[in-house]
Amino acid sequence: MFALAIAASSLTILMSAGRSVAHGSAGPVALAAEKRFAHLTARPRPAAAGAPFRAGVVLVAFSRDVSAARRSAIERAAGALVARYLGPFVKPVRHGRAAYQPPAPLELRVPGGQVLAAVRRLRRYRSVVYAEPDYLLRGAATPNDPQFPLQWGSSNTGQPIPAQEFEEVLGPAASGTPGADDGALKAWQVSTGSRSIVIGETDTGVAYTHPDLAANIWSNPGGILGCPPGTHGYNVLSPKSCDPMDEDKTYGGHGTHVAGIMGAVGNNGVGVAGMNWQTTILPVRWMTDASGGGTAQLIEALQWLVAAKQAGVNVRVVNDSDTFWGTAYSQALSNEIDTLGANNILFVASAGNTGDDNDKVAVQRYPCSYDRPNEICVTSSNSSDQLPSWANFGAHTVDLAAPGVSIYSTLRGGDYGYLSGGSMAAPQVAGAAALILSIAPSLSAEELKADILNNVDKLPWLSGRVASGGRLDVCRALPGCPPPTAPLLAPPPPQLPPPPTPGTPVGVRARGAGELPVEATQLSVIRGLTISPRAFLAVGASIGSRRASPGGATISYSDSEPAVAKFTVLALRPGVESRERRCVLRTPGERSAGGRRCTRYVVLASFARQDRAGRNRFHFSGRLGGRALAPGQYRLEALPTLGVRVGARAVSTFRIVRR
Repeated sequence: MFALAIAASSLTILMSAGRSVAHGSAGPVALAAEKRFAHLTARPRPAAAGAPFRAGVVLVAFSRDVSAARRSAIERAAGALVARYLGPFVKPVRHGRAAYQPPAPLELRVPGGQVLAAVRRLRRYRSVVYAEPDYLLRGAATPNDPQFPLQWGSSNTGQPIPAQEFEEVLGPAASGTPGADDGALKAWQVSTGSRSIVIGETDTGVAYTHPDLAANIWSNPGGILGCPPGTHGYNVLSPKSCDPMDEDKTYGGHGTHVAGIMGAVGNNGVGVAGMNWQTTILPVRWMTDASGGGTAQLIEALQWLVAAKQAGVNVRVVNDSDTFWGTAYSQALSNEIDTLGANNILFVASAGNTGDDNDKVAVQRYPCSYDRPNEICVTSSNSSDQLPSWANFGAHTVDLAAPGVSIYSTLRGGDYGYLSGGSMAAPQVAGAAALILSIAPSLSAEELKADILNNVDKLPWLSGRVASGGRLDVCRALPGCPPPTAPLLAPPPPQLPPPPTPGTPVGVRARGAGELPVEATQLSVIRGLTISPRAFLAVGASIGSRRASPGGATISYSDSEPAVAKFTVLALRPGVESRERRCVLRTPGERSAGGRRCTRYVVLASFARQDRAGRNRFHFSGRLGGRALAPGQYRLEALPTLGVRVGARAVSTFRIVRR
């Protein structure tokens, strides 16, 4: 995996994923000739002025006919210190008499302040297919799974579902529109999936030991890309490994939630049911959490999946739920999506969560907007078949909508929960693609895309907002659905309280078998949430070279009935007000481009406790996920839950201080 360049000699050695290439030397006459003819092969590239990129890294690919000696000379002339291939080797793919040989992506290390200069120098040569910075990427057959009634995306009977905005905070329950779903319940009368269809997932990894996922996670038989038997994918982050375990603490397991939407085991009497009750999910981890990553890392993850396909793993669909604001166009990543297509793999991406028109170049989202023949871009719809205010759209760049608001799925630690966003809508479509392939495995990636987009539920209010003018309907796209004689049995709606009137608290309460629902005013309500002291030192926080004395605070509250209280910790973060008057957070190290300053709370993590009727109290250490909270302002939200029923939030604030 290491790369070494010896600038003083005529030999550069590149090593990556078990392959090495030795370069000789090329003289100045050959290089000068390449520069003269560069205009014959150079392709126009969209401008990306001001887009953030990784210091000291350039992405480059050379044409097939360039010699190793010339490649080495060009690298040195551009100022490269180190070079390595991204991901394993991908073989040419033959389609009839023609063969597609994707250009091998390379990562060059250059001096930190020389990235743009190195790119300009590289682009002078006709042998260079592309050269660019490493841009930063700012994710009926009714099952007996007990929490399936919460999955309105698969079966919307109008059941009340908790509201959830982009900040992921649950609100009061509200009834949806019956039938405003993806048609999965009808589709399952035809097929519930096949383990022969492999879905690649590039995300934060997957908690592959989750009881509702383990049976549908890919297991390496041994020898696939150098990983031992019994491993479950790959991790391109440093240190690279064959372990894609999800460690995301921001959302409690972003990649795990995505995996559950595509393929949580169905009809097993546990938790939820994925779009595919049985399938094979192959996770490749390229992000620590869903807050960002580098283009090189995503390319390496996709390259690994293509190499796995060529090694005999039947990867037919890849889901990448992570689309970020402010990302620049990357020819390298666009080419990698083409490489997926050449290997008959459909690529599914999300449209984003900032309420922008992706057709406008200034705010376009990538990889959503590459518009490749084997790519589908998905935005979010809610349980009333509407686009939420934060869902991105685009009549030319966004293909369709799919359920993406208050989606209930798997999380780390064997848990379950709601998340919202394009990250939840994209795997609905990726899962649907795999379900269709279980019946029609001979479809090409382009035919599969056309089948999905030509069979949406057309909705007037989506005309002009998404290219297909509709929302996903997997039953329409699935051959033989609905079956002519099978009756459609919808699951009963979950026992949720009716939507509250403004100012009315909603809570939860256990009921005995056959007991009728009680009135909302009799349900459990949390009151008097306090934190004492309001300003405290986190337990185990360091002070210089010594550790602080014990800190923490006491949290106390009253609950009118026994329930499971879910506590969410949010941190106050600075941002800049956008044109839409949203508070947009800046990434670390990013300079303000002007605009009015603002602050907003961002979810850090959640934990739950079983409480009792009356007064409850416990010690809060000021630590989450094994780490002490940094000094700053925080908010604590308490939400009573029991089964599928949720209550109203109680809120208190606190501050972590330095001693």
